[in-house]
Amino acid sequence: MIRKIIVLALALFILMNAVSAIDSTNWTNATVGYETFKIPPQYTENPYSHDFNMYEYDEDIDEFTIRYVNPRIVDLYGYFLEKNEMKKVEVAGHDAVHFTSYDRHDGKNNSKLWFSAGEEFYYIAWRGNDITPTIKEIVKSASDSKYSHDEFYSILNEEYQNYKIVNALESQRNDYPTSDSGHHSFVSVGSNGINFGIMS
Repeated sequence: MIRKIIVLALALFILMNAVSAIDSTNWTNATVGYETFKIPPQYTENPYSHDFNMYEYDEDIDEFTIRYVNPRIVDLYGYFLEKNEMKKVEVAGHDAVHFTSYDRHDGKNNSKLWFSAGEEFYYIAWRGNDITPTIKEIVKSASDSKYSHDEFYSILNEEYQNYKIVNALESQRNDYPTSDSGHHSFVSVGSNGINFGIMS
């Protein structure tokens, strides 16, 4: 009797995995940043825009977007962290941050999943609150991350600290009256740290 229960449980487990598996052999490939992602058929017909930094299916980026975020990681990650609910997750072997929000204008729930592939950072945006099998398959099509679990979250935390510093400096700068001299101060955050300067 116990043997029959074990066999039945194993068969049920295999069947459930088979049902949740997705056949992505007919999906289209799209290169974003330094990765080639598999794109499901429902997001490939007449995409709104596709360039090095982004694949957008619709003019509304929340409909479906894959974005290479390294060039704007500081301001994007900080903004998402402050404006959305977030949860640390693992998707298709990738450490990730799942952001969710509700758009009162559209009356729809939205998700953004941040993860790394190789040494680069990306996010996928889509409608809904759940990480679907389709989203998992897209993440699975990317290269493995070169960062450990701790390194991944440490990098994102550091970028958020930079975001807060830049925002604090910008806030202070905006509190001062502008001069008529035509000079403008600037703050920039990059791989070489935080820089300050004056442009004429």
